[in-house]
Amino acid sequence: MKFNFEATGIGSVPFIDQKTACRVICENFKSIPFWPQLPKRSFLENMYVQYSEGLPGLVIDEEKKTIHINTSKAAAEIENVYSRYLDEDLEFFKISESRAKGLYEFPEAVKSCKDIKYIKGHITGPLSYGLFLTDQNKKAVIYDKDLFEVLTKTLVMKVIWQIRRLKKINPSVIIFIDEPYLVSIGSSFVNVSAEEAASKLDELIGAIKKEGALAGLHCCGNTDWSMLLKRDIDILNFDAYNFIKEFLLYHGDIKNFTARGGTIAWGMVPTSDDIDKETIESLKERCVEALKILSDKGIDRKNISSIITPSCGVGAMDEMTATKIIKITAELSARLIKNG
Repeated sequence: MKFNFEATGIGSVPFIDQKTACRVICENFKSIPFWPQLPKRSFLENMYVQYSEGLPGLVIDEEKKTIHINTSKAAAEIENVYSRYLDEDLEFFKISESRAKGLYEFPEAVKSCKDIKYIKGHITGPLSYGLFLTDQNKKAVIYDKDLFEVLTKTLVMKVIWQIRRLKKINPSVIIFIDEPYLVSIGSSFVNVSAEEAASKLDELIGAIKKEGALAGLHCCGNTDWSMLLKRDIDILNFDAYNFIKEFLLYHGDIKNFTARGGTIAWGMVPTSDDIDKETIESLKERCVEALKILSDKGIDRKNISSIITPSCGVGAMDEMTATKIIKITAELSARLIKNG
């Protein structure tokens, strides 16, 4: 598996209509189209709510746009969730259409893509989910051993269900684990050890690879890149526009990662107002410079497998700006492929 600057996206887009979202994606990301998350369509498509079905003690208020776990209710339901997990009851853990209109529209939409190499899906990572989701007392689920464990198991089952669904469309599947909260691991604000974080990540990564899909990891902030580069992932996606210098400090780990076939997904297209001051050429030069730095550190540029993405999801933007970022990502990819 080696990529040559093919383009894809992160997950969220601002469109309300799933057909429009899929059309824009398939028109621009022909090699690696992805199913779109539509958070502006419904609160149920929020990246955390989207994967919440089946969690014990779940309480959702769509009107107030809140989600939490009622621990009293959860205590009575955990055993059932574990039983479903042990029985491999994928139907219980499925992602319903009301929470992922883009996923259900995707099979029809990709029929227009003639040059597909992979199709991409995504799952919220256990660390970010565990820090975001709280109980009724505003305590993060990650600090409740039983709830955090069942949350991780639920995500494992959902990613298996998703991969099997996507493989009916195309046998080659990529799943990105979205972990924005990784920036907090190791800080004084989060009392979670790097070892525990790695263990939960590895559980989800292992499930993805066991299903024959490529496991990617997306983090849109600065973090301990060494820890991530040492995981058994196939693709590491990061905000290369804002954190390229920090990432390249780990050139030793990057060398080991690429030597074993790992792909770097460069999030080089900014998902901020900076997009207005950049051009295809200026972004291409950023990529070339990054590759030169790695080359100077003894990493053969020709052996580096690369994907191009926006720096993060575009779901919070207006449709015009998001479409612009998607198109620039595709154009940057084409330019880099042409120039080798």
